[in-house]
Amino acid sequence: MRIVIAGAGTLGRRVATYTRGEHDVLVIEQSRARAHAVEEELGVKVLVGDADEPDVLLEAGVDRADVFLASTGHDEDNLVASLLAKNEFKVRKVIAAVRNPRNRWLYNRSWGIDVAIDSAEIVTKLIEEEATLADVVTLLDLREGEVTVSSMMINEDHWAAGKTMGQLGLPEGCAVAALLHGNQIVMPKPETVVEPGDQLLIIAGPGAECTIREELA
Repeated sequence: MRIVIAGAGTLGRRVATYTRGEHDVLVIEQSRARAHAVEEELGVKVLVGDADEPDVLLEAGVDRADVFLASTGHDEDNLVASLLAKNEFKVRKVIAAVRNPRNRWLYNRSWGIDVAIDSAEIVTKLIEEEATLADVVTLLDLREGEVTVSSMMINEDHWAAGKTMGQLGLPEGCAVAALLHGNQIVMPKPETVVEPGDQLLIIAGPGAECTIREELA
């Protein structure tokens, strides 16, 4: 696949690191110093420029990209770049990182976004585990339409602590894609037990509100 990444911050670098071996990866970065550092460190192509500019996206080959990741540090830049990638250049899969939770409502198909990453922290943790990256990428790739990736921490006093995945009762259109247990990443099964301190990676379909409902008395 051809993958174009806007922004060479933590998330952008992680994705470039673990996809460069099997895919054609290009990074767009405004900072010349950071662009040079990433190019030297990772050996990937880096274009110095603003991903909000159509000419820059065209030079980066976004019109031939299979995946576009908007991972700059600013929501407004991610939104504009995503809209251009989808509407102007017809990229099949557009993924964008939400930096400010207050802007989450904007991250939808009207802005050209197929997958909104609501928690960059948890996705970065997943990407750091090479063994599970392929599973996560495949999961996102198989789901069509507008998708949100978010996380949920299960504290000791949460009713779900000690329950199995099959007992969580997620609404229709929602699925737990992975469970972070300490430094381990688990692909959950119905019998997997959720323990205090676990963090759930939740995938939500279009319009789905993914909250774990309280257990019926």
